[in-house]
Amino acid sequence: MTDKAATPDPDESSATTRYDVLLKWALNQAHDAFLTLIAPELAWRGERSPEAPAIARLADLVWEVVNKLNGERGLLHIELQLKVENNIGERLAEYAIRLWRRDHLPVRSIVVFLREAASTPTSPFVIRWGQQESLRYTFEVRRVWEIPYQQALIPETYALWSLVGLMAGTNVESAVGVAGQLAVAPISQQERSEYIGLLASLAGIVLSREPLLAALRRIPMLDELLESSSVAQAFREKGLEKGRQEGRQEGLAEGIQQTLLAILEGRFGVVPDDIRAAVAQADVTTLTEVARQSATAPLEQLRARLGLPTA
Repeated sequence: MTDKAATPDPDESSATTRYDVLLKWALNQAHDAFLTLIAPELAWRGERSPEAPAIARLADLVWEVVNKLNGERGLLHIELQLKVENNIGERLAEYAIRLWRRDHLPVRSIVVFLREAASTPTSPFVIRWGQQESLRYTFEVRRVWEIPYQQALIPETYALWSLVGLMAGTNVESAVGVAGQLAVAPISQQERSEYIGLLASLAGIVLSREPLLAALRRIPMLDELLESSSVAQAFREKGLEKGRQEGRQEGLAEGIQQTLLAILEGRFGVVPDDIRAAVAQADVTTLTEVARQSATAPLEQLRARLGLPTA
């Protein structure tokens, strides 16, 4: 992974609380796709309350699932970890017991580490008395930075795309490219705004935040969507508004043009001059259709859609 910030942001814990709820919300929107990344043999059945009984404690995510091979039902408990906590095994065991007491369904625990670390806790968590084990709880570990970001770009599962900034192979250019695809996705304006804001927040954890925001702000359409997201205030409080570009260009067509070019650069590198010229002359309808296809379509197909000759 490139473009990593040299040191953790000292205000990170404050910023984390701002998008923690948004991240859980996004993953609940993309439950099936997220399961494909971390537990592909499971199918989502429903969301359960993350509050474990007894002393009030909130797990990150608790889903009712069914094994697609044998039909066995159970609870999947997912803990999202921004930093390594050595007591995570103990906490997972505690949550599992409480959830079992509440629902009497088998519990499977997966801890998802979001930021790269030299080492992470390993399973199982064991309590020993001398040579005897009084408790053993196994859990699974997923390291997001080891998963290629392209695997998150599942068509029409846009909530999951917010994770790409944390995943393997990402950099400022690819993060901006994905944000550009979200900006023209066939979803509501609010969803576009929130997903792009979450992508910027998460990507800023591992990438250099100021160049990332500057690159996003350089494209008027992305700037507008980012500004209206629920995490925009966090950026302002961190004094990162200097990434905003003055002289914001007007016009929907021009905004889509810049978004599309950012997507193409993220996927293919240098954009040929004839494609740039075709993008500059295309109407809004054509630009929008090409931008929506740009996530997965080969370059020759995009050239054809722009009315250019193909090989």
